[in-house]
Amino acid sequence: MRLLPVCAALLAVLVAPALAQHIPGYNYDEAKIPPYTLLDPLTAADGKPVNTAAAWWQQRRPEIVHLFEENVFGVTPANAKVPLRAKLIETDPHALGGLAIRKQIDLYFTTKGADGPKMRMLLYLPARAKGRVPVVLGLNFGGNQTVVNDPGIQPTKIWVKPKPSLVLQQVAPDEKTRGSQTEEWQVEKVLSRGYGLATIYYGDLEPDFKDASQYSIRQLFAPSNAPDSWGAIGAWAWGLSRAIDYLETDKQVDAKRIAVTGHSRLAKVADWAAAQDPRIAAVLSTESGKGGQSIQRRGLGESVYHLQHSFPYWFCPNYARWVGHDQEIPADGNLLLSLIAPRPLYVASAVGDEWSDPKGEFLSSVSASRVYQLLGRHGLPTDTMPPVDQPINSPAANVAYHVRSGIHDVTAFDWDQYLNFLDIHFRRLTRP
Repeated sequence: MRLLPVCAALLAVLVAPALAQHIPGYNYDEAKIPPYTLLDPLTAADGKPVNTAAAWWQQRRPEIVHLFEENVFGVTPANAKVPLRAKLIETDPHALGGLAIRKQIDLYFTTKGADGPKMRMLLYLPARAKGRVPVVLGLNFGGNQTVVNDPGIQPTKIWVKPKPSLVLQQVAPDEKTRGSQTEEWQVEKVLSRGYGLATIYYGDLEPDFKDASQYSIRQLFAPSNAPDSWGAIGAWAWGLSRAIDYLETDKQVDAKRIAVTGHSRLAKVADWAAAQDPRIAAVLSTESGKGGQSIQRRGLGESVYHLQHSFPYWFCPNYARWVGHDQEIPADGNLLLSLIAPRPLYVASAVGDEWSDPKGEFLSSVSASRVYQLLGRHGLPTDTMPPVDQPINSPAANVAYHVRSGIHDVTAFDWDQYLNFLDIHFRRLTRP
C-alpha cells in the first residue's frame, strides 16, 4: 500500500505553511516590527536616482537581477537552454466532457532517448477555441493527475520519503489522489473562459527535499560549489522557461499570451521565472510570501532563519548570510516584483496567512508600481491596503492586488480575479 506515504507527502507540502502561521516565537504584530529601510527600486547602486526608462533597462534592472542571483536564488547557468525534444504521449480532442483538447507531452532535456531526463506536461486547450489560445502555465505540487478529476490523465510518479526508512524514492500515486487539487486549479473554469492551462509536476525538475540535488535537472550542467550557485527555485523556474520553449512550437497556442502562475514556493518560482524570461506575458502570484513577493525587511511572519533552516536547497548558499539579518537583506520582495514590470502582474494574499505577511505583499506591489509608472504603465492606483475580498483591479493598471478571506491556499475567488485580469490585458494582445 503506497497511498499513505503519497497522500502524506502531498498533505505536508500543502498544509505546512498554514500550520507554520502559528509557530510561537515569530512576530505577527505590526507594532513590533523593527525599524527598517525599504529598498528603493529606483535608486541605483551608486546612489543616483533612476528617472528614465533607459536607465532602468541598462543600469538598475541588471543590478537588481544580480542582487537576487548573488544573495537569494543563485545564477542560472549561461548555457542553460538545452536541446528540447518533445514526444506526444496522448491526446484527446473530447476531454472533460467535450470541453477541452487534452495533450500529454514528454519533454526531454537531452537527445539520448527515452532514458534521458524529462518532464511531463499536461496541456488543456478549449475545444471550441478559434485561433491561437492564451495559456496559463504553472507547476503543481502533487502530480498532474491531481489538478482535475480526469481519468485520461496518466498519473505522475511523485517523490516521497516514507516512514520508517525516510529514503527518498519515486512512487506511483494512488488513484485517490486524482482530482485532489481540483479546487486549487479550477481547470474547467479556466477553459470555459477561453484559456488553456499547462502544468507540470515540479518534482520532475527537482525533488522538494534536502540532499536531492542528484535527481535535479541541475545535474545537466557543470557542478558548482560557488556561493551564488542556483538552488531548487532556480531549477523549477528553469523548467517553466523550457515549457515555454515547447509551447512556442504548438500551433494552437498563442505564445505571445502566456501567463505563469504559482502558489507559495511555486509562486516564488513564477516570480523568478518572469524576472528572467521576457517571453512571460503576465504573472499571477499567490502568496509567494517571504523570499518571494513580501517584504522580508519588515520582520513579520517567516524569517530568513526559518527559510534557511527548513529549505536551504531552495536558495543559493549565500542566502545563509542573511540569517538573523532580515533588515539588511539587499534583495527584497519589492525589488523582485519590479523585475516583472511593465508586464501585467496580479499579487494575491490571504488574510489568515500571517506567515506570508499580506501587508508586506501589498507594500511590495505598491513599491514596484513606481517602476511601472516609469515605464509608461499604471501600477496600483492606491497605497491603502484594500478591505478583505475587495480586489484592486483597475482596467487602466498593469498591477492588481487582493487580500481574500481564508488561509494559505488558492481558491475559486483567486481564479475569478485572475481571469478577469487576463481578460483585460490579454485582450490587448489578441492575435489571429
